[in-house]
Amino acid sequence: MSEQSKPTGQGLGIAGLILGILAIPLAIIPCTFIAALLFGIAGIVLSSIALSQANKAGASKGLIIAALVCSILGTTIASLWGATIGKESKIFRKIIKEEFKEEFGREFEKAFKDFGDDMEEALEDLEEELEKEFDEDFTKDHEEDLEDTLRKIEEEID
Repeated sequence: MSEQSKPTGQGLGIAGLILGILAIPLAIIPCTFIAALLFGIAGIVLSSIALSQANKAGASKGLIIAALVCSILGTTIASLWGATIGKESKIFRKIIKEEFKEEFGREFEKAFKDFGDDMEEALEDLEEELEKEFDEDFTKDHEEDLEDTLRKIEEEID
């Protein structure tokens, strides 16, 4: 039998080729490398299954090998982008995190100091008001009581 006449594994090979071809341009674009990884891995799996079937049946393997190569190429490029972006994003996140901590710390200290100053001022005002009110009210409310008490003390002394 001729290798050209058996279609075993060709359907999976075509699916793997399509996924591999899609994985390459998606892998080149940095923002879509995750989709490229998924398509590339799926293409590798389908192409590997198709290659296994074609080997067992003695069928044509050209299209299947092309699918496998495209899928591996797309997955490799996507992996390189992922590693590059992953390292950069860790560094970027660390820088942002440190700057955020410093900025947040400065803003927090400023707000806390302002809050503390406002609270001190409010407490001082409250103390002044309480002293005024307490003295005036105490004197008004208890003036007669105090006079009575003083009279009684004077009477007891005499």
